[in-house]
Amino acid sequence: MLYYSKLIGKPVIDKTNRRIGYVKDLAFTDKDRYAIISGVVIEVNGIKEMIPWKYILEIGDKPKDPSPIEIYLNEEFKKVKFCDVCNKTLKEVIDKQLMDINGARVIRVNDILLGRTGNKLIIVGVDISTKGLLRRLGLGFIPLKKQEDIILWKDVAQLSDDKKGIKLKVKRERINKLHPAEIADMIRDLNLEEKQMIFNSLDRQKAAETLLTSQPDDQRTFFKTLTFKKLAKMLETLPNDDAAAILNMMPSVNNVKVLRLMKPGISAKVKKVLSYEKRTAGSLMSTRFLSIPEGFTIKKSMEYIRKEMPKPRHVFYLYVKSKDNRLKGVISLRDLILAKPGDEVSKLIKRDIMTVNVDSDLDEVFNIMSKYSLLALPVIDKDKKIVGIIRVNNIIEAMIPERIKTQRISKYKRLVNNHNNNLDRK
Repeated sequence: MLYYSKLIGKPVIDKTNRRIGYVKDLAFTDKDRYAIISGVVIEVNGIKEMIPWKYILEIGDKPKDPSPIEIYLNEEFKKVKFCDVCNKTLKEVIDKQLMDINGARVIRVNDILLGRTGNKLIIVGVDISTKGLLRRLGLGFIPLKKQEDIILWKDVAQLSDDKKGIKLKVKRERINKLHPAEIADMIRDLNLEEKQMIFNSLDRQKAAETLLTSQPDDQRTFFKTLTFKKLAKMLETLPNDDAAAILNMMPSVNNVKVLRLMKPGISAKVKKVLSYEKRTAGSLMSTRFLSIPEGFTIKKSMEYIRKEMPKPRHVFYLYVKSKDNRLKGVISLRDLILAKPGDEVSKLIKRDIMTVNVDSDLDEVFNIMSKYSLLALPVIDKDKKIVGIIRVNNIIEAMIPERIKTQRISKYKRLVNNHNNNLDRK
């Protein structure tokens, strides 16, 4: 295998077998799935020059030579047309932080694996192992149990560089496929500029969800990059309780400005959530849930679910209400699927159900949900009209002590969301 560290300092030989210099660096041109080495950087009379790859004949090995790897040119030195080092170089990648998209982590590059394809040299991947670091330091002979740890080049995202202004290497769609909690975890170790760059590359909904799951200091960083108008558009993509949670992080005077820029219908619902006292069921509930009139049949209910299912994030129960929105009962998705299409929902629903009022405190909510192993709990107002539901992940997150939440809240949220997804599939 050919590594970048093995080429640095190796001689460059022209067509007349004259040694014209030593490899200082390799320039490359980035592609979607790989990068091509575009030139060899050498030092001539104290000035760094780049030899375009078209002049490279081969990378040869001479076993008897104490420096076995040599770069051979297909022209005489005087006929080589040098270029300024205007491309990105591998030296800018070494020791830099990159994003491993598949592993959802920030990594540090210790060496770079190269590969031959025809007469071209490409970047295969980056070595993040200790062995890669030792190899670069000339200590590759030291035996280690763990060998190379190669991340393919197509799976990494290169972050900004102070000198060259290198931007994200991968398309933004790939980062947007990551879970918001994973993105929040990855950016913890990045500098301010890199955090802002990653955040600004996200689509509106993913950015809003990442903001919600990030650490407080990162949240403050992201708020600085957002205009009121942009934040309003982001919040419109979230459930009302999540939008309210983000607004609660801001000064109340700014909340008013953001709410005015949101769509009137969404803004009114978010305002309603904000009006409830903190640490009550009303402040924690989501107003996105599936409910149907009492007179629906099973068939009509299923048609309704197929149409509306994408809107709520996790659906465990279907709530049945009267014409004046009073909660009449509940039916689980499992019972709905097993029922006959012509059956009336009103004959199958469970009418003796647990509920909480909008002003119920979180201790009461937690006790009911844990005692009866509920995945979701309906919230009613003083007229017994259903106004929202509290999901298990909402109450667990709310009950986590603040000191623990500050340390690793995104870890908890990812575990709970994954648990909910598994329950939803059963």
